[in-house]
Amino acid sequence: MLYFDASPTNLLRMKHSFSSFFRLAVILILPLLIASCDDFNFLTSKKPSSGHISGGSGGAEGVPHPPVVKPASMVYLSSNRLRVGFNMLYGGAITHLSGDGPNLINNYDLGRQLQYAYYSFPVDGYLPNGNVPHPAWTAIGWDPIQAGDVYGNGSQVVEQRQNGNELYFKAIPKQWGYNNVPCDCYVETYAKLTDNVLELRHVLQNNRTDSFTPLARGQELEVGYYTPQFNGFKTYWGDKPFSNDAITEFDLMNSPVGVPDSYGVKIVEAYTPESWTFLHGDNGQGVGLFVPTSHMFASRFVGRTKNGGEFDYNTSISGGNTTAVLDKNIRYESKAAIILGNVNEVRKYAYDHKSELIQPDFDFSTDRQHWTFYETVDDGGVPFKGEWSINLDKHITNLWGPLISWRAADVPKLYFRIAYKGSGTKMNIFWDVAQANGLQHDSYSQNVNLINDGQYHTYEVDLSQNSGWKGLIKRISITPTVEYKVEAGQFMKIKYISKTKKE
Repeated sequence: MLYFDASPTNLLRMKHSFSSFFRLAVILILPLLIASCDDFNFLTSKKPSSGHISGGSGGAEGVPHPPVVKPASMVYLSSNRLRVGFNMLYGGAITHLSGDGPNLINNYDLGRQLQYAYYSFPVDGYLPNGNVPHPAWTAIGWDPIQAGDVYGNGSQVVEQRQNGNELYFKAIPKQWGYNNVPCDCYVETYAKLTDNVLELRHVLQNNRTDSFTPLARGQELEVGYYTPQFNGFKTYWGDKPFSNDAITEFDLMNSPVGVPDSYGVKIVEAYTPESWTFLHGDNGQGVGLFVPTSHMFASRFVGRTKNGGEFDYNTSISGGNTTAVLDKNIRYESKAAIILGNVNEVRKYAYDHKSELIQPDFDFSTDRQHWTFYETVDDGGVPFKGEWSINLDKHITNLWGPLISWRAADVPKLYFRIAYKGSGTKMNIFWDVAQANGLQHDSYSQNVNLINDGQYHTYEVDLSQNSGWKGLIKRISITPTVEYKVEAGQFMKIKYISKTKKE
């Protein structure tokens, strides 16, 4: 399980002791602090490398639990170029992927494979139905993953059907750090194989009844653990996406970027504007991953040698991640594609499907549209009833947009359909502009005068007149008001943020 988590830091956990003045200072300064770091690494609370990474906490006995493969448990989709096996004893996780050779999936334990993993709160002290976590995973919290748990228990598939090279199944994933604890959720997966491309759509449906505070955490939308021969890494990290600009490539075993974790594993986690990565062997052939709603991919090599097979410790990893607030009853959807072949085929697929990336058109009538927050927000939870309604009586917090890949020249204006009632008079819009190397960014902001009457107005913001609106925009976020005082009756309601005026 390649962990990506953007949890609040202890600074943010102390929010209940802040004065309103100090809280406002944090709200306004925090975007600048994050801008000086690598995306949300400043807010990242990394868990230890998983037992299947360290080799020391795989289960109750301290050994790994590889999946059991039985003919009756496997469902295959096959073409002339690609064969994919879904193991129905383990939540339908992909335990087999091959072309004309051996299996390329690493199955050292149930945290590997090709699968999804979700994260929410609580984290510390999470005891579902009184169950305590594995000693190595006391800080993992709510974390259902597709294959199963650290003790080797597989996730249950409760429904499945196949029609040729299309497959549907519904699984109840296990909480990774606990012994045989099913998630109070289910995930529906739709898979389709065409030639050398496997397309996946996952739909998480939460049905939680416990009490927790919904805040953003990192989500692993699709993560692949492959046999270690695929140590070559390619992607696009520049600021001119979808222009056939030069790609970046290096050996994951000797990565020039990334920061080692506590186990010495160097994680390459970076903004990826074309939403794809490619792992390959010495012959240039390999596996590509395209995740349209992710621009944060994490990749790494684990082990000391590229020798080994599907049940060995050594592995090459790449996953598409994002942050999300997973409410108790949320319906959360993601898509991914696995492409077997060469880097040109992977990039062509991404170019052919670039319309699936997040566009400058956020309609908040039913949900948050991938926007998040790291302090408590009173918005009633999803699904929304025609608008994103945020109660501002007690405090404000920044509303963080998702990572995006927009050319500033293509989005000269943004329209904000907002109703506001409160103590302030200005809303702050702030955004990040990717630098040419793709690994860093510059940050800018602009204030917008608000009409304080509680009625809906459409605010036309001509960002093209701001010298900072340039190049490749990688995120846009807002602070509801920059002149905040605690008082009753304050709110902000948002119908949409779009490049197109809708009235």
